[in-house]
Amino acid sequence: MSDCAINVFQLKSQRGYSVPRLDIHYTEYETGIEWYINCGGSRGYLVRVGETLDDDLDEQSADSHFMIRRVTTSLLSAGAGLFQAEAMGRLIFKNIQGEITWSTHLDHLDPLDDVEPTEVIKRVNDWVQAITKSKILRRAADDAHLALTYPHEALVYVYRGLEWLKIGQSIGWEDIARDIGVSKKEIKQFTKLANKDYGARHAVDTGKKLRASFPNYATWVGALLDAISAARTRNEPNFKPMSPEQVAEAVKRAAPINPYP
Repeated sequence: MSDCAINVFQLKSQRGYSVPRLDIHYTEYETGIEWYINCGGSRGYLVRVGETLDDDLDEQSADSHFMIRRVTTSLLSAGAGLFQAEAMGRLIFKNIQGEITWSTHLDHLDPLDDVEPTEVIKRVNDWVQAITKSKILRRAADDAHLALTYPHEALVYVYRGLEWLKIGQSIGWEDIARDIGVSKKEIKQFTKLANKDYGARHAVDTGKKLRASFPNYATWVGALLDAISAARTRNEPNFKPMSPEQVAEAVKRAAPINPYP
């Protein structure tokens, strides 16, 4: 027999966007546990069906948060916007038998008035599958999401996101530079900016700190999305890399305009 857990999340956008209607099915390769993900409007429902749940549900709770982050980072990568997930509740069903049927009520508003909803939904589904299969892509995508969530610290997260890709693919900074379309000199300037004199990754004796502005943190996150797209191309020969226009639109839709509200 299997157990079933239904996890409910509220999905919030700082820009007032709503989540497009998503229906995603994913099976964990190592465990056979199945996830059914249903999202739309401001709600996300994650149904986990599989091995018996322990009396201590902390592990399953953590898994549900990891899974919803794959949705929010995919929404960012697909150009749907920046969303934060807040756990609202959880239902546990023990020793389920037979075929399971279930439905959810979504406050679906179809808000993607400035983009093609069908295409965005297709891209979100595609990115969820990609980052679920690749730990390195997942870590880097998480950092892109964190960089826009806390834009005044964007440089820290973007630098770490690029390091995930650099170390995970066993490549150098020159390769990263080619992936994001900049020169070797420019990538050196970026690493210096992150590591010296500006209070980004390390404290400095002056006590000064780089102030975030929309042009700099948006550019950094765009570069990280370019690098994520290039990394995915190395693992998936049939994947068509994101165009500069697609990256720019994704960042434009997601980036907070004022990091110091």
